[in-house]
Amino acid sequence: MAGNKRRAPKLPNYSDIKLNKSLLKWFMLQALLITGVGGLTTIFVDVATKGLEDTEVFDVKRALIIVGVFLVTVLLFMLLEYRIIKRHLEKICDMIESLANGDYMQRLQISKYTIFKKVSADLNKLADELENVRMLRSDFVNSYSHEFKTPIASINGFAQLLLSDPELPVETRNKYLQIISDESSRLTALAGNTILLSQLDTLKIIPNRQRYSLDEQLRRCVIMLSDGIAQKQIEMDGDEIEETVYCGNEDWMQHLWLNLLNNAVKFTPNNGKITVSCKRENGKITVKIADTGCGMSVETAQRIFDKYYCSQGVDERQRGLGLGLSIAYQIVNLCEGRIYVESELGEGSTFVVELPAAGA
Repeated sequence: MAGNKRRAPKLPNYSDIKLNKSLLKWFMLQALLITGVGGLTTIFVDVATKGLEDTEVFDVKRALIIVGVFLVTVLLFMLLEYRIIKRHLEKICDMIESLANGDYMQRLQISKYTIFKKVSADLNKLADELENVRMLRSDFVNSYSHEFKTPIASINGFAQLLLSDPELPVETRNKYLQIISDESSRLTALAGNTILLSQLDTLKIIPNRQRYSLDEQLRRCVIMLSDGIAQKQIEMDGDEIEETVYCGNEDWMQHLWLNLLNNAVKFTPNNGKITVSCKRENGKITVKIADTGCGMSVETAQRIFDKYYCSQGVDERQRGLGLGLSIAYQIVNLCEGRIYVESELGEGSTFVVELPAAGA
């Protein structure tokens, strides 16, 4: 019929194939064990009864005894297997119930002689991930509450000062208004980063891709941060920015470069230096942003792109929610590129972004 649609056959994935093989091996082993134990028991009973009898006439009683012994042996063996399987299933069910009730500390002991080895390993992995998510959520809520509470308290406090004293000098009034404006911008950026990170988590492809000048975009991003650069008297070196055309989401890529450059400005000391380079070679575009800042430890370098991760060694005034580099990682990942950091404590950091040049 025209209205009927044939569904494409579902292809088994690698996990299904592994599970099927494990089940097949396990059932074959159990069948061999049952047959072997029953057979050996039957042979033993047959030899024993023949030794007690001198007649060669078929003895129905002896045959029934042999069959009975075989069935009892198989039954006992199956009962033993049933108790072993039931014990494993009870532990798995208890583990699932614990996870459902929010207890993520339970773990299953994995035995290599059981069919439930992979299930136990997967449940332990699930418990680890859920525990990490719980801790991450708790840390995020605490940090997020703090990040929102601080600027809101500042805005409220300075607004009250402005309202309570209409005779404030113009210079003081403008200073308070500037603080309110800065804190409002901070809240806006925080909310925007959170929304953007949520969007990036759900996307599989880059929307609104177009060809544009990547080298000009890098220079514009440096100009946008010129106030912070001038305030710290940082030397900017962009001599190695080559003319490069890239095909991507221009707004997202600008967000990426601003995040990386802003981090470089933040952690570079006064009179330091930031070097930006952009080269296209071997089928890829490589952008490097290097600073002469404090650098980072190996542990921090390994976790720097994790969501909400903040290094414990960073000054409290420089710590954020750990969203900027997570967003940068997500953007590069959607572009099918690669981002990593080269850093040593006291030696500065170099963030490297590699993008495919195909289609550019």
